[in-house]
Amino acid sequence: MKLDKVDSTNRYLRSLLAKDSPPEGLVVWALEQYEGRGQRGSKWLSQPGANLTLSMLLRPAPIDARSQFWLTKAIALGVAECVSRSLRLSAMGDLAEGVKIKWPNDVFVNDRKIAGILIENILEGERIKYSVAGIGVNINQVNFDPSLPGPASLKLLTGKEFELSACVESLCMAVEKYYLELRKTGYGRIDELYHKLLYRKDEWNRFLLDGKEFRGRICQVNAEGHLMLQAPELKDRLNRQDLLEIKDIKQLQFI
Repeated sequence: MKLDKVDSTNRYLRSLLAKDSPPEGLVVWALEQYEGRGQRGSKWLSQPGANLTLSMLLRPAPIDARSQFWLTKAIALGVAECVSRSLRLSAMGDLAEGVKIKWPNDVFVNDRKIAGILIENILEGERIKYSVAGIGVNINQVNFDPSLPGPASLKLLTGKEFELSACVESLCMAVEKYYLELRKTGYGRIDELYHKLLYRKDEWNRFLLDGKEFRGRICQVNAEGHLMLQAPELKDRLNRQDLLEIKDIKQLQFI
């Protein structure tokens, strides 16, 4: 479903759910989204007609509420593959190797953000009845708000203009691939692939935790979606495995 303009594709898709029972896989794509949201409650700013702003409806019935981050991992893998494939087709193989997933679900090329994901789950008891997955990918935009830290787009990275409808098709196919993999084979393979692409994994870096700077090393993201780090400077905050467990993205800032 293609729209010229909407406040939020996630909100629009949720309104359809309130009135009817649309089919799984329905995609709402807007050329302009003027009230899109990102992580930390931030706005998702996107130039009209230049990027992908869309939402897709999923019905991941086998996944219970406690395991909902596995769905996040699968969708993030699909977005990362779409970006990587676009770069390779543009003869930018070196850049494609730099495509990573920054916890919990932003997609970066090297140290520059190119895509973000916001998933809203509707629960029924302990199961996920519906998932509305909002995805934003910077495609042809070249001028960004100067307050944004290091944004990227496919055009900025390659110098080429991309056809948006082809990008939508590529993105949906990639997300479907990993979503079906999750439903077919379970969590193990998705977890392995997610950690292979996890941004700054196994590297010592500086972070801010509740405003306090420390040196840490990302080890993994656990089943609940919590980021686990080695952080020897913060001994009073480590768990029984001597790891720092970050549950909320608002707590931690990468430096």
